[in-house]
Amino acid sequence: MGFATRSCFASLSPYLHAHYTLVEEIGIGGSGFVLKVRRRGHLDVDREAPLALKVISRDRIPRQNLVRTGSWGFIPHGFEEHELGGVVVPTEAYCLRRLAGHPGVCAFHDLFADETFFYLVMEYHGESSPAVAQEPSLPPTPPISPLSAYAPLSRTASDVNAVASTSALPVPPPPPPPPMVRRSSSDLFDWVERQQHLTEAPARYIFHQLVHTACDLARVGVLHRDWKDENITIDEKLRVKLVDFGSAVMFDPTGPPPVQTEKRFYGTFTYAAPEVFSHAPYGMTQAEVWALGVLLHVLLSSENPFRTPEDAVAGRRVKTCTLFSPLAKDLLDRCLTVDVDARISLDEIRAHPWVAGQWTS
Repeated sequence: MGFATRSCFASLSPYLHAHYTLVEEIGIGGSGFVLKVRRRGHLDVDREAPLALKVISRDRIPRQNLVRTGSWGFIPHGFEEHELGGVVVPTEAYCLRRLAGHPGVCAFHDLFADETFFYLVMEYHGESSPAVAQEPSLPPTPPISPLSAYAPLSRTASDVNAVASTSALPVPPPPPPPPMVRRSSSDLFDWVERQQHLTEAPARYIFHQLVHTACDLARVGVLHRDWKDENITIDEKLRVKLVDFGSAVMFDPTGPPPVQTEKRFYGTFTYAAPEVFSHAPYGMTQAEVWALGVLLHVLLSSENPFRTPEDAVAGRRVKTCTLFSPLAKDLLDRCLTVDVDARISLDEIRAHPWVAGQWTS
């Protein structure tokens, strides 16, 4: 069926129209589309903070991207209780609700459904927000971030592939950003496209946030599996948040590292690691590192390092006129190492001097 048409908007769930005002379309993908909405009931709806509504076609979600959980707490509108107990929800919604409160993930707000779609309402990030009195600051060398205070859903026996650790320790804020003035954008792809000249300072500030988010998620058993600039929102203060957990996988962080065994592809080909194309089992975490390396190359040079899957398999990067600092080049080389055993780990990225070294405001 066609997505994001006037007739489609009119035929959306009456529950949606009763509780939200549609503002505009902000994205479209293979399984649905995303709208900017505002919650009804506010005295001045134009001043109500906007939200992002992801409308997901039910017949385009693979069975493995659904989770039966007994810890949701209630039956969302349009859902039915599963015959074995609990409720079956999209993995993406489950991840967002479990990660509630993490500063690097767009926040979960609501979930409901009808016979055709799942409706996932989340934070709309990327528009201008009121300036804060003072930017957060850190010591010259930021410490390794401790476990974060998120993942509020308690695990029950009916939860499928969902394990999370919790801690009362806070997530330290990233170091202060370089003094730049940027207009807000919806995603990192747009932001990179608008830059006339990229420097390492903003790239380092942005990548620092992304690495901490990736490490925090892995610690509680979540791998995003689709890291790319289009799945990262950014605001005028260069604060970034991760969206689109449609390809995410949940695993037991106390057990063996997760391995992808099925041949079905997850993610985006231009960010896929060489081992993904081998059609053999591969480590999901190492593939996550490769995708972060591709993202780092985009941040530093505004170019994808590989033009084809064959180039990625051979480790044959594009020639770029961008001059990388020695530390940035070292990190890039270690992320984009074809040899999986020699590739840097997530924790090693976070501890790398280019990410964790001395900062100046």
